[in-house]
Amino acid sequence: PTPAMHCEGCENRIKSNIRFVKGTKKIITSVPNQTVTIIYNNEKTTYQDYEKAFKKIGYTIKKKK
Repeated sequence: PTPAMHCEGCENRIKSNIRFVKGTKKIITSVPNQTVTIIYNNEKTTYQDYEKAFKKIGYTIKKKK
């Protein structure tokens, strides 16, 4: 099972770790919707970099279609 964002603490953990991925411009989290929206510069980073960063803190991600 994929860990869920349960609270503000989860949101803060994600934001504080993911903001260090090069090229990250904005992170928008929603606990009720269980979503994290990341705006980034694709010349500086890739989706795979985010997959690795989330995995490091115990989360898995999937692209929204």
